[in-house]
Amino acid sequence: MESDLSFDLVFWSVILASIYAVSRRRWSFIVGLSLAIPALGTEIALYFYRGEKLLFVSCLLDLVFLVFVTGAIIGYVVRQERISVDKILAAISAYLLLGLVWALMYGALELSHPRSFRMTQGLGVETEIAHTVPHWADLDNFIYYSLVTLSTLGYGDIVAVTRAARSWSAVQAIVGQLCLAILLARLIGLQILQARKV
Repeated sequence: MESDLSFDLVFWSVILASIYAVSRRRWSFIVGLSLAIPALGTEIALYFYRGEKLLFVSCLLDLVFLVFVTGAIIGYVVRQERISVDKILAAISAYLLLGLVWALMYGALELSHPRSFRMTQGLGVETEIAHTVPHWADLDNFIYYSLVTLSTLGYGDIVAVTRAARSWSAVQAIVGQLCLAILLARLIGLQILQARKV
């Protein structure tokens, strides 16, 4: 339970930082706050009631919140404004948030369709990822799998088994490459425009 709390504290910090990140525009701050409150509420409720349905709802609420925040940050990055360190850090944050979004998606998928993923440990010994994913503290396998898939590195030690898991993994690999190419191209294009104006 202590590792759950420390991991959740990190995630709650991400939620609070995300609310601050979208607070530049009033409407996005209001929407972000309205999505964050139920997400945090269900996370806290999980300390008192550890039901699988509540866990699934919590995953979905976190997922909706992170999708909104990631979209808002990507919107900020591609807007035609002066390139700054803030904009570059926002692009990096958006890319990493995509990894968290997919990790939550994989966690929700495993909860709704058990045995969607298989893990190879050591010398080819295969095990299944635990069916009851106790939220953030044990989402580390999915965070790892998500970041490896997003970067199309694919070590192969965690394998998507079901059709849904394989489909989402393929979509994530494509989105990861497109995000890198598009965000990088946009930032370079804005930098060139800035240089010409000077």
